Amino acid sequence: MVKPGSPDNTGIPAFAVFLLAMLALLWGLNWPVMKLSLAEYPPFVFRAVAGLSAAVGLFTLARARGLPLRVPRCEWKGLLIVSVLNMSIWNIAVLYGVDLMESGRAAILAYTMPLWASLTGAWLVKERLSIRSMLALGLGLVGMGLLFFGDERALSGGPLGPALVLFAAVAWGSGTAAVKYFGFSIPVTVLTGWQQLLGAVPIALIAGLWDYQHMPESVSLWPTMGLVYNMTVTGIFCYWAYFNVVRMLPVVVSTVGTLMVPVMGVVFDAMIFGTVPGLVDYAALAAVVSAVFLVMTRQAR
Repeated sequence: MVKPGSPDNTGIPAFAVFLLAMLALLWGLNWPVMKLSLAEYPPFVFRAVAGLSAAVGLFTLARARGLPLRVPRCEWKGLLIVSVLNMSIWNIAVLYGVDLMESGRAAILAYTMPLWASLTGAWLVKERLSIRSMLALGLGLVGMGLLFFGDERALSGGPLGPALVLFAAVAWGSGTAAVKYFGFSIPVTVLTGWQQLLGAVPIALIAGLWDYQHMPESVSLWPTMGLVYNMTVTGIFCYWAYFNVVRMLPVVVSTVGTLMVPVMGVVFDAMIFGTVPGLVDYAALAAVVSAVFLVMTRQAR
């Protein structure tokens, strides 16, 4: 029997499709928004404020719905692991990476995440990697190679930015598979709140000990609005929606909606910063989308 909200032979649940569409739009917009905010806010300060605020908001929503915040003792180890992967490593590596390269290009590179989620899922969930999956991985690596070396602009700021974003993608993909592997019993709102809190703690410590010294004497309106966007829309809704999708669908399927995020990231980047995607950008995007499409449309056994 298929549980309510679970995928079955008829396709992906409508609620999951809605959440994936919202993620594509709102997370796509977040890439140029982050770059705008990082022009004035130090990365650790930005992420600490956004993460802690999102945790408070999620816990408040959970309590308003009468959900318990307690985590079973046996689930703490898994919770710590996924919090570090999905929040601490992902957010800091992305923030520093996107500050060193075009936000649209960073979005394309970051959303190779489904490839890494598929590989990690094959290891954790013991799914066999087919020739189709290996071909997808090869296409993904071609796309990343184009972003690194295929255009003079790709390395104009040095390789550190792309390397950080790629590292973030691997961490997020592994964290996504780990969430599925650990099979947490707590509600998604509570799970997301704890991840935000635990992931933000080490970031807040570094921000308080060091990064706050890089705060400017004053900040302007739009970078501050970008911070508010991350405290609310991204930190609360987007992560809540994403982990709902992860819980509802298999690992590789739960990342299908992320295909549109880099597309929207490139579109919003062009609208906000006036950047014009080049041929290499389109070729890399096509390679990545083709790779993840192959992963997501693996023939069911």
